[in-house]
Amino acid sequence: GQSVSECITEDGRTVAVGDIVWGKIHGFPWWPARVLDISLGQKEDGEPSWREAKVSWFGSPTTSFLSISKLSPFSEFFKLRFNRKKKGMYRKAITEAANAARHVAPEIRELLTQFET
Repeated sequence: GQSVSECITEDGRTVAVGDIVWGKIHGFPWWPARVLDISLGQKEDGEPSWREAKVSWFGSPTTSFLSISKLSPFSEFFKLRFNRKKKGMYRKAITEAANAARHVAPEIRELLTQFET
């Protein structure tokens, strides 16, 4: 495989190293993460066989390898992915991710300030 700084997902979005994203691991809710590395694998015929990202999870010291298809942009998918019922570690992770994301929509900031109380 080769390491790249960005790649295009099946649905035409660009995922880049440093991006703040939502990632999904079986048995866990969608969780915010930062893309550390993207690697492309290739079949013998030169077709890309897999695309995966190494991500570091907010609010946690762990990193994981996830298929690019299991990532979605943090800000854009916030309303869809955010679980307002979850507290504790999850809240902390969301707040950290929002602070790290370069451009978080004002309505997301507003949502988060409601939760800090």
